[in-house]
Amino acid sequence: MDEIEKTLKTYSRDASLFEIKPQVVVFPKNSSDVKELVKWVNTNKKNFPALSITPRSAGTDMSGGPLNDSVIVDFTKYMNKIIKVTDDFAVAEPGCFYRDFDKETRKKDRIMPAYTASREICAIGGMVANNSGGEKSIRYGKVENYVKKLKVVFTDGNEYEVKPMSLSELEEKIKEENFEGGLYRKLYEILKNNYDEIKSAKPDVSKNSSGYYLWNIYDKDKQTFDLCQLIVGSQGTLGIVTEITFGLVPIPKYSNLLVVFLPSIDHVSELVNRVLPY
Repeated sequence: MDEIEKTLKTYSRDASLFEIKPQVVVFPKNSSDVKELVKWVNTNKKNFPALSITPRSAGTDMSGGPLNDSVIVDFTKYMNKIIKVTDDFAVAEPGCFYRDFDKETRKKDRIMPAYTASREICAIGGMVANNSGGEKSIRYGKVENYVKKLKVVFTDGNEYEVKPMSLSELEEKIKEENFEGGLYRKLYEILKNNYDEIKSAKPDVSKNSSGYYLWNIYDKDKQTFDLCQLIVGSQGTLGIVTEITFGLVPIPKYSNLLVVFLPSIDHVSELVNRVLPY
């Protein structure tokens, strides 16, 4: 097997049972490469309708999210840098492995706590893509609670900074006669006109990884609008994330373990509901 076939075979699988062989695997070195790729696909889409792009980080997803029969964009080879770490936030590229990210934040006595059981092998781009949340999610929530800012290449082939904004900032943004202004304008119109229906559709669960969190974007009471909440969990289908800013929390000084002995498992569900508030 030559190197090309070996690469295509490697990227035909993730941690799921699926296998889909791509036509091409690309390894961008920076966001400029990603922008050029999107523009190239836009230019050639008419003649080759099957062209599409799927971003991929560590490939630990168990649902087939990073698989595609067209173009795979791998971020772990080059776009894996940790750019900045402070007491409040950390900035890194999507191909950065969480284990490396975690080592750097712990030097500041801080963590991004929405990690999964695959923390030693997953990358942060995938954590944003599927809105990760593992053992600490009941206390701390999921990735959606820690994404403070994103850099995203949208379908027009340009990179944009996406972050929470006030309604006054949003109003200025939607006045812009360009791709970004049109995007915010159309989305705000949908959310505003269907506000109550969208809010009532939010699942009443402690963890939801279905994506497309329309109910999280616009908060009428707080007068805020956060497009990051739509990008998180969308599995790279709405834009290609090129940089992530995570909020951090202090590492607790102490931890506790409660062991419960049961004569049977008949009342486990009742016990879980009794313990959860604590």
